[in-house]
Amino acid sequence: MKPPVIGTKVNVEAVDRLIDALEGIADADATFYIGYPVAATSESAVTVPALLISLRFGLVCFDVIASARVDEIESLRASQRRIVLPLKAKLLQNPDLAGDDFDLGFKINVITFALACQNGPDLVAAKVVGENQLANVLAQTSTFPPRYLAAINASIERVANIRPKSKRTIATEPNSKGSILRKIENQIANLDSWQKAAAIETPDGPQRLRGLAGSGKTIVLALKAAYLHGEHPEWKIGVTFHTRALTQQLKSLTKRFYFEDYRESPDGERLSILHSFGSNYEPGIYSEICKAYGIQPRDFGYAKRTYGFNKAFEGICRELLSHVEANPKVLFDALLIDEAQDLPKEFLRLAYLCTREHRIVWAYDDLQNLGDYQMTSLKETFGVNEQGEALVQLENQVKHPRQDIILPKCYRNTPWALVTAHALGSGIYRPGAKLVQHPDDPALWADIGYEVEAGNLRLGSDVVLKRSADASPRFFYELLHADDAVKFLKFDDDNSQFLAIARLIAEDISSGQLYPHDIAVVFPNAIDAEKRGLAFRQYLGDQGISAHIVGVTSSRDEFHQEGQVAISGPYRAKGNEAPVIYVMDANYCAGGSELIKKRNILFTAITRSRGWVRVAGVGNVMDSLVEEFTSLKANEFKLRFKIPTADELRQMRTLYRDISQTERKKADDFAKAFAKIEATGGDIQAVLQALSKETREKIIQSLQGLDDF
Repeated sequence: MKPPVIGTKVNVEAVDRLIDALEGIADADATFYIGYPVAATSESAVTVPALLISLRFGLVCFDVIASARVDEIESLRASQRRIVLPLKAKLLQNPDLAGDDFDLGFKINVITFALACQNGPDLVAAKVVGENQLANVLAQTSTFPPRYLAAINASIERVANIRPKSKRTIATEPNSKGSILRKIENQIANLDSWQKAAAIETPDGPQRLRGLAGSGKTIVLALKAAYLHGEHPEWKIGVTFHTRALTQQLKSLTKRFYFEDYRESPDGERLSILHSFGSNYEPGIYSEICKAYGIQPRDFGYAKRTYGFNKAFEGICRELLSHVEANPKVLFDALLIDEAQDLPKEFLRLAYLCTREHRIVWAYDDLQNLGDYQMTSLKETFGVNEQGEALVQLENQVKHPRQDIILPKCYRNTPWALVTAHALGSGIYRPGAKLVQHPDDPALWADIGYEVEAGNLRLGSDVVLKRSADASPRFFYELLHADDAVKFLKFDDDNSQFLAIARLIAEDISSGQLYPHDIAVVFPNAIDAEKRGLAFRQYLGDQGISAHIVGVTSSRDEFHQEGQVAISGPYRAKGNEAPVIYVMDANYCAGGSELIKKRNILFTAITRSRGWVRVAGVGNVMDSLVEEFTSLKANEFKLRFKIPTADELRQMRTLYRDISQTERKKADDFAKAFAKIEATGGDIQAVLQALSKETREKIIQSLQGLDDF
């Protein structure tokens, strides 16, 4: 039996004994849920105390109680009916589960498991048993044909309604992008075992959720929010995030998941979807904490002027943290945090201090960082006690909700797009240059779905990594191929790039049979993304294609607009996705200063794609990115490189990190000094000769340590 998915236990001791009993007899692929809400009546949701989905024993509902006597059979049977009938009604909503007589094509079994149970044939006949009789009763249960397994899982896991509402009626050609996409969307219906656990299991304390881009972190958090709101309607639950364009997606998902179980909308006063920052006019986690302490929330203008753009949110969170640490106040019963890699540790500590039982769940992909923040150790993030021990220590204990869950499977990106994003994001095949970045712990590669083909995962060692066969859904390999899934395109100038990409998008819509809102264009340079996007929109208009600039010509809280191509900078694209992604001006990410951020932007842009990605750029600098991708393809989409040493990792963080405003000013001053010498007709060599030998050697040594780009 797979590790059980542990929600709310109706009777801790009895449930734990049932787990022990089933582990010895259930088939290896059986799934066992504890406290999982699976059905709704007109009055309330129905949570089955325990539910087994097994090819060996069938679909088995368990009522779990402390004790059972013969004179209680009538009430015990009534309790069984209260569980089974709503579940049956729910399953009948799925036509794939219907038999020839319009009833279910299989029987739902029900067993009452009692910790203390009287012996006797009447109780056994009523399917009321203790540990001693459980195996015998299970041996007599009705099974279901294997063809029903996927549909049973889809119905019980409540995820069939994630599928897009569009039936893609315009996709009539079987090999068009639209038809392929329809097949992909129809197959993404089930949560995997790790996603199930992450969505339902919530410990009375912190929980960390790690996963690749496209592994389902946002959906899992929405499911968890809906589940907790239903199980604990009296709780104050917050869901927060970094990218404002995620607002509508999270609100829509949590509402849909909650309605699925309760047939009503969630209570907006008890379940709040809030941006991490907020303001006086728009509530957010930061601003709500400020108000609870009677402190005027800082606006972004103040934060940027005082701490600089990259450290703005960190700075104002640090200001607030001093007040909260002196007098922690409970503002939430549970707080779920998406995109934690883009939030400062000061914010995470605020969340920890202001949540009951420190019941925070933070989800992140530490290979997908767009800001100046890096996920630090638990000790650095949450602090230590008087003995110097980390206040937060995550443990996965048997029969308890897991505190540390990794989602290793990627459902959004094709395997070729994902490996391309990792190769270019890390700079593994940079021509004649070193890696740009690498995780501190090489074992992370195995955690996120790579396997070692040669070498080993140790600092300083050579290694060859390939994507594990089970780390991507099979339908990608069956429906797509590498040459079409990812393409790099180099152009001589802006006009050529804009015209060619506009025509490719027109082809996607016409012969590709896609909708305009299936397509998103990402400009990686946040500073000029709006200007570049507005210019490119005119080229799309020439092709008769409507487009919107996210957050400029449309709401900053919505990424997609019906019938329009989405054009976005890197930050508003974050957390969103589209079947086809065009990354334009990719040459911006090839080299120069702040290379870690630029490569992370490229990684993030590529991993927005659910089917196809086109990376376009101009000029000679783009040649280097094309060469990297060519090398990756020549290596059959395997990552072949030498893992940096600890010293090299430190050097990367120094060489390629974001530079401060002070450092940027010094660089500008340095450039102006050289320009001034040339402008006055001075001899640069003569000026350098006038410097002391020691100073000249320092300059030479510093220049030799720099990469070419």
